Amino acid sequence: MTTDNTFGASDLEVGVKIQILRKEDINMEIAFVSHLILPTGSEYLTIGTFGIINKIAVSHSINDFLGFGYNLGYNYFGKGKGIATYSFALGVGITEKIGMYIEPYGDIPDFTDPVLNIDSGITYLIKENLQLDFSFGTGLNHKMYYYSVGCSWNIRKR
Repeated sequence: MTTDNTFGASDLEVGVKIQILRKEDINMEIAFVSHLILPTGSEYLTIGTFGIINKIAVSHSINDFLGFGYNLGYNYFGKGKGIATYSFALGVGITEKIGMYIEPYGDIPDFTDPVLNIDSGITYLIKENLQLDFSFGTGLNHKMYYYSVGCSWNIRKR
């Protein structure tokens, strides 16, 4: 049974981001991002099995406070052909610690009908390697709303 209003926690995701390329002379970075999904979510918010999320992330710095990026990816949750994903983001640094972004994104389940969304958020850099974020979004061609709070920790190799 599904409901129109669902409240709870979604599945826990554990991930890694590996930098592939960093070219300062052309202001470009490329990274591989991967997450393992652990089926720990609330009843209507879990995929009910382990899953993977993989993407190539490309970013470009326009100047010290403005940048854009795009991702292409493939997710698999144990059934069907998987899901192609994409996103485009524009980010603005408000201060050295606070940033904002807007991001049209979506997916193509089983490589058939696209699902279109948009979100926006704010980030706060607590330390050089620790960031908090808050985001919210909505569906453009379907009914969906979400709010999210997150924390990212950058572990640098020595």
